[in-house]
Amino acid sequence: MAAILQTEQLLSLRVLGFLYLRLGAWDRAARLFQALTRLFPDDIEIARSLAAAELEAGNAERALALLSAPPLNMLTSDPASLLLKARAHWRLSQSEAAFAVMDEYLASLAANAAVNPATNPERKGKEA
Repeated sequence: MAAILQTEQLLSLRVLGFLYLRLGAWDRAARLFQALTRLFPDDIEIARSLAAAELEAGNAERALALLSAPPLNMLTSDPASLLLKARAHWRLSQSEAAFAVMDEYLASLAANAAVNPATNPERKGKEA
């Protein structure tokens, strides 16, 4: 089914979705990313973008459901997904869950900085 759109067309639709997000047209962004997830159900970036759009549109429960379902539930230490999850818990007044996920988020950032010299100024230019 991925042959329905060419790479350039998919990129253009993703950019349109991000523009909708930046302009505050969250419902439009959600509809666009929902359609793209039907075409590309395993695409993590599209799924994460849909969760972000749902969260911004005020659908925190839907965003949490998306973040807990495939393909995003396989990313246990993905900083972007963890931050979205924490924000969704916060919007649902689930402060303990939000703080717990924020701890996971901060740990994932620290782990990423420890192994990726490009994100850790202290390790730039040093061999691992």
